[in-house]
Amino acid sequence: MRIGLLIIAAFWCLPAWSQTLQIMGSNEGFLPFYYGNKLDKGILVEVIEDFALETGIAAHFRPMPRKRQVWALEEGQANAVFANPLWMPLPDRMHAVGPVLTWRDRVFAQPGLQPRSFDELQGGVCLRKWFVYSDRLKQRIATDLVRHDGYSAQQMMAMFLRGRCDYIVMEESEFRFLARLLEVDPDVYSTELIDAEWPAYLGILKTETALIEAAEAFFATHKVDVEAMLPRLPPPDRPISVQPDE
Repeated sequence: MRIGLLIIAAFWCLPAWSQTLQIMGSNEGFLPFYYGNKLDKGILVEVIEDFALETGIAAHFRPMPRKRQVWALEEGQANAVFANPLWMPLPDRMHAVGPVLTWRDRVFAQPGLQPRSFDELQGGVCLRKWFVYSDRLKQRIATDLVRHDGYSAQQMMAMFLRGRCDYIVMEESEFRFLARLLEVDPDVYSTELIDAEWPAYLGILKTETALIEAAEAFFATHKVDVEAMLPRLPPPDRPISVQPDE
């Protein structure tokens, strides 16, 4: 009996490097932050690989439908997620490390249509279905903008580059990543208008104290340079192309 108790006590006292950081990622992927059929590519994937190398803690992404993220945390299928605190699953039970990086939705425009304010937006705008946008953009959609929805970043980008819409609202690193793959100059389409900006944190279950301490120490000095990482990111598993409309 005493031997059994000693084994249990030793298990609970294991250092952080004996545990695993299991990070949920939407199974749809988020270019260029994490993507690929197994969510094994992207900026955050490389950051977590650096974390694993520095700390000795095993870490990986687990593809998970967003609707099942709470279940995954409760059932021990995962113990972490990258998210804004406002949209964190089980927010009362998560500790937010960071912010790790900033998500920035920028307005991109066809050449010659660069607006100086949201009041100048007229015509068509490409957005992503089910995504949340600012109230000021929604007001323009209700009056001066025609909304064209895409089910993915690739579909939105294709619609925009084919001229199906005058504007597109997309996370700026995502737009620049796709533009690079398509050999398009992103600066031609960039504007100064930001629709939304929010910090992304690494949320870890509060019960994972050793993992939290390791993550806090790592991100206190590790800065994510998105612009420097973009040029060397591998392409998605599915080829990106823009085909003419039939």
